This record gives sequence, structure tokens and C-alpha cells, in this order.
Amino acid sequence: MKKYAFLLLCLCGNAFAESELLPPVIDNSSYPASAPLPNAAAPSSKALYDVIARLDQLQNEVQQLRGKVEEQGNLISELKKNQTTMYSDFDERLQNAEKGGSPSPAAQPIAETPPVPQTTVTDLSAPLPVPVPAPAPVEPEVTAPAPPAPKPPEVQASGGEKQAYQQAYSSLRSGKTDQSIEQFKAYLSQYPTGGYADVANYYLGEAYRVKPDADSARQVYNLVLEKYPNSTKIADVLLRLGTIEADQKNNEKAREYLTRVTAEFANTPAAHSAEKKLQQLK
Repeated sequence: MKKYAFLLLCLCGNAFAESELLPPVIDNSSYPASAPLPNAAAPSSKALYDVIARLDQLQNEVQQLRGKVEEQGNLISELKKNQTTMYSDFDERLQNAEKGGSPSPAAQPIAETPPVPQTTVTDLSAPLPVPVPAPAPVEPEVTAPAPPAPKPPEVQASGGEKQAYQQAYSSLRSGKTDQSIEQFKAYLSQYPTGGYADVANYYLGEAYRVKPDADSARQVYNLVLEKYPNSTKIADVLLRLGTIEADQKNNEKAREYLTRVTAEFANTPAAHSAEKKLQQLK
């Protein structure tokens, strides 16, 4: 009896040992093949709303930037247009200054021939009239020709001074505005009382106006008025000051300058330009 019990115990032990060596069996039939794993978390609605809001914000910023770019483009186009107008006006003034000359003297008036008295046939039976001596003929007065307009005095300048001025002037004509400003400043620093000092100051103001730097141009033009009242550029300086004030909507001050041009420098190119600008201010 003990022998059979011992054999049964051995058989049960072997079966238990084999069960420990086999891997566990898991039934996955309850999960479909395409179903997500239980541990995978779905994206939250708040995160989606945040992304959408951020996209809307970026879109608004892009639209604002486009508007600013268009605004800057329009401003640049307007500045280019104004600069082109200033260059054209500047070239016109230079050409007028280069072509300026003294007017030809007035022609002498031609003396009129005194009229010849007509002879009429009289009645022979009538008494003869007593002859009256004819008055002595009056010689017509000959008007002397008008003297020509005085020419501006010739500039007395050394070779180095003239060369320095011409270099600055050439730079301005070539469109090298910044370079011409520095050259005119250097000339005025080296020759403050030179023969071209008043003209150099005027063209320095022109360079500032083309740059454009209206405040600096106004300052230089006023310097010409105060320091060189007899300069040949006074009419142009007054015209430029009137133009600057008109551009800055200071119409009353602009009229003051432009009216001085038409009153003090009548029948000049500067006066004609001032008249046109005065009509535009009305």
C-alpha cells in the first residue's frame, strides 16, 4: 500500500514541474485587430483648440505684415516721385542759370518825317491872303538807347578754390548728393570768404533739398539771405524757401517768400515760377 502511494506522489510532482515550464496562454480574441491599445491616450480637445487659435493668430499677423509692406511700398513710390520732381526742377533751374545773359539794348526810335502840307486850288477872284511866315520845323527828339543790364562781377578766385567748387558742383549734377554736400562743406570751410562762397552755400542748400533734408536746406538758404543780400542767387533762394514752406503746408509763410520774388525780381524765370506756385496755393 505504501508503495502505491509513493508512485502516485511521484507522478503528481512531475506533472506540476512540467506545468511550470510551459508559458502562460493569453486569450486576445476579445480585442479586434484594428483596435488601439488600451494604454494609448486620445488627443484632448483643449490641445486642438489651442492649435487652431494659434493658427488664426499667425494668419492675422501675416495679414498685418502684408498691409505694412503695401503701405511702405506706396510711401517709397511717393518719395521716388517727389525726388524725380525735385531733380527735374533742379535741372531746369540750373539750365536757366547757365543760359542767362544780358538783354540786348533797345533799338533807337525812328524819327518821324513831318507831314507835307497839301495844296488846294482857290478861287482867283477872292483876295489873296497875306502870306504868313511858316514856323520853323521842330526836329524830333531822338531817345538814347537804354543801357544794357549790368553784368554780375567776375569772380576772383584762385585755381585751387575754383577747382574745389567745380568738383562739388559736378558731384551735385551727377546725382552724387551726399558727396557734393561734403565737398561744398569742405570748400566753405577752406574758403569762407571766397569768390564762390554765396553760390556754394546756395548749391549746398540745393543738395540738402534733393537729399531730402528740408530743415538743413532752409537753414542754409536763410544763411544766404542774411550773409549775402546782394548775391545773384537771392531770387532763387526766396523761391526755394517758398517751395519748402508750401510743401510743409505753411501756406502763409510760402506766400510771403513767393510774393517777394514776384515783386523784387519781376520778369525773371524765378518770378514766373513763383507766380505758378502762388496760383497753386489759392
